[in-house]
Amino acid sequence: AKSMDTPGVKVGFTELETDEEPPTHLTTAFRGAAARGNYLAADRLDAQFACKEVCRWMSKPTTQAWKALTRLCRYFNSAPRLVYEFKQQSVSSTDVYTDTDWAGCFKTRKSTSGGAIMRGGHLLKRWSSTQQTVSLSSGEAELKGIVKGAAEGIGMQNIAKDLSIHYDMHLFTDSSAAMGMVARKRMGTVRHIEVGELWIQDAVRNKVLTVNKVKGDDNPADILTKYIEHGKIHQHCHGMRLVPEGGRPDSAPATTS
Repeated sequence: AKSMDTPGVKVGFTELETDEEPPTHLTTAFRGAAARGNYLAADRLDAQFACKEVCRWMSKPTTQAWKALTRLCRYFNSAPRLVYEFKQQSVSSTDVYTDTDWAGCFKTRKSTSGGAIMRGGHLLKRWSSTQQTVSLSSGEAELKGIVKGAAEGIGMQNIAKDLSIHYDMHLFTDSSAAMGMVARKRMGTVRHIEVGELWIQDAVRNKVLTVNKVKGDDNPADILTKYIEHGKIHQHCHGMRLVPEGGRPDSAPATTS
């Protein structure tokens, strides 16, 4: 197949309005291939968002869904491997990067939350998930992303404590509005914010974690919330010590025809 430099492109309003069901024989094939993509996404951070978007069509595949799956396969053809590097280091804290694409889905207007937990230069965990409810502002969407990142970071922190490893946690976001919501006490003038999300304010006041600003272009979680260009994919992967390579690893079992 022809190789592609990016795992996907955003589907516009026109394409969604004219979308239709594919031939019957392609439905089962799509679901099987999408499930395999979801399995590969556990190790392929560069394609995790694209795999997540393809799987959203599992219940009712369409022609655009098949095109998205084909594009994803062509990307894997151009970048068959992604090597994780864990070099020796000495660090005393863990960083959690979060980002959100507000109302990124043209069909449902739901937002996508993405995040990555880094210990120095080592990637420990990452996620890309569609938010369950529709956010009424970008600040609200970013707040949900921060709460998700804080919950994942605290969970990782508790696992480390079970191993007698204690460290500080710093959360990074590129949203000034969300940082303002987290720093204040109670909701203030902000509306439509669920009470269940405001525990993050207590966590910040009690110094369980700190919330810091990061430039949008330098935020590695950006790769987990939207389709980005080829250069940005390599930039964020390099920042998390992920190296795209071709061929097969030396340790892989030999294939037979």
